[in-house]
Amino acid sequence: MTVGAPAVYVVALSVTVLEWGLPVARDQLFFWLGLGMAAFSAGRPRRLARLVVEWLPIFALLVLYDLLRGAVDGVPEAAHRTAQQGFDTTIFGGDGPTVWLQHHLWDPAHLRPWDYATWAVYMTHFFAVWTVAAVVWHRAHEHFRRYASLVVLLTLGAFLTYWLYPAQPPWLVAGDGHLPPVDRIVPIVWGHLGVHTIQSTYENGALVNPVAAMPSLHAAYPVLLLLYFWGAGRRVRAGLGLYAAAMAFTLVYGGEHFFADIVAGWLMAAVVFVVVDRGAPALGRRTAGVRRRVAGVSRWTARGAAASARRPAG
Repeated sequence: MTVGAPAVYVVALSVTVLEWGLPVARDQLFFWLGLGMAAFSAGRPRRLARLVVEWLPIFALLVLYDLLRGAVDGVPEAAHRTAQQGFDTTIFGGDGPTVWLQHHLWDPAHLRPWDYATWAVYMTHFFAVWTVAAVVWHRAHEHFRRYASLVVLLTLGAFLTYWLYPAQPPWLVAGDGHLPPVDRIVPIVWGHLGVHTIQSTYENGALVNPVAAMPSLHAAYPVLLLLYFWGAGRRVRAGLGLYAAAMAFTLVYGGEHFFADIVAGWLMAAVVFVVVDRGAPALGRRTAGVRRRVAGVSRWTARGAAASARRPAG
């Protein structure tokens, strides 16, 4: 069972990927991640029970996030753009980095290697942070709650900002005539590749919120990974740092985010990391204190009951 279940899982996942592509839609991704963790936990009932208890609330919360994210979008034309656009032009000059990059690097009639790389980096957003969560749960379970708290808190913080500050991305600002023409490079590349499963993830009907741009979760997740694995060594830091930089370039060049959105995502990731990193030990100390007090009361009660039992009747 412990060998057969993982083998069957690997074969099934390989066939699925070859036939239909990567399962990166939220429901598909969590189905295969859950199935994989269950397969590698086969023969251990307690571990399987823990899987359900610890992952089901996360999945339910993220489904709710998707539903609410699509429900809170307002009128795109009324969403904010001036602050982000002003930040970009102040830092980079001209019409901002998106317009400059697409003018110098982008030709929709002739896709180049960096266009495919942009598409690939963008798509990692949909599965990277959750695949890491599954690996942490399986290989270093004692760190899972902290990691899950970081990711969920960051995701909910971004949702709250989308609700309070709906913001237009560059492609939408350009469509309204406030920027020179800007293409959305990622959907153009996938149209060329014909990757339909990923297209459904990228733009899934009512769940899409075109003004959920500030902050960029695409930019925030890689920085959160960088901070979380900072102590894993220079090579890991360098790799994750390059990943964060590549994602930032992808978002700006692809027309998906202003650089201001990316900076906001980086800052939110850093704030969430500090809050959880400092709050978890304090919460642990409080919990330990409560446990000690409860244990003390229990011992005192037990001693009292024992003394009463020894006391002669009458």
